[in-house]
Amino acid sequence: MGETELKIALRREGEEQVRSFWQKVEAVVAAKRLEVEDELTRLHAEAERRLESEATAMSNNLLFRAQANSRKSQLLAEAKLEQRLRDLGVKMLPGLASTDRLKMWQALSAEIPQAEWATIVVVPEDKTLAESSFPEARVECDASIGGGLIVTTRDGSICVDNSLRCRLLRAWPDLRPLLMTKLRKQVEINEPS
Repeated sequence: MGETELKIALRREGEEQVRSFWQKVEAVVAAKRLEVEDELTRLHAEAERRLESEATAMSNNLLFRAQANSRKSQLLAEAKLEQRLRDLGVKMLPGLASTDRLKMWQALSAEIPQAEWATIVVVPEDKTLAESSFPEARVECDASIGGGLIVTTRDGSICVDNSLRCRLLRAWPDLRPLLMTKLRKQVEINEPS
């Protein structure tokens, strides 16, 4: 092999080594690109998952707060409605007492235990009945009791409240759930679908 052939062979070998080197470098670069792309894809997916998780948490938090505020508003509205119903019931007591005043008086006064009653509180319409039933007692009038009577001993040690107002307030814890249930059903019936 001559000098020219040797130069050509060395050049060819050098070019092949350079080409082989560049192919290896390009393969390494391509592999690194794929790694970087895979890492970017993984980071993007992780960021999306994190963002979705945070969005879900925020959404759940807002929903919980909205439900809590809604429940609080509903409870306040129901409490106001309950108070209005109780007040309305108290206002209706005089009408209830007037349906058969004598019969109601007899029934309510018969429930009072025997004692020396010094003061009797009644509605103005029952003053005459109270004076005839308790002639020894001082009779006072108070329209707010709605009907019935309140009796007190001279020393004030015993007081029996058998007024319609007191009976309503005593029965209210049992009446309230029934009234509220009926009202809720009525609201459901009247709500548009």
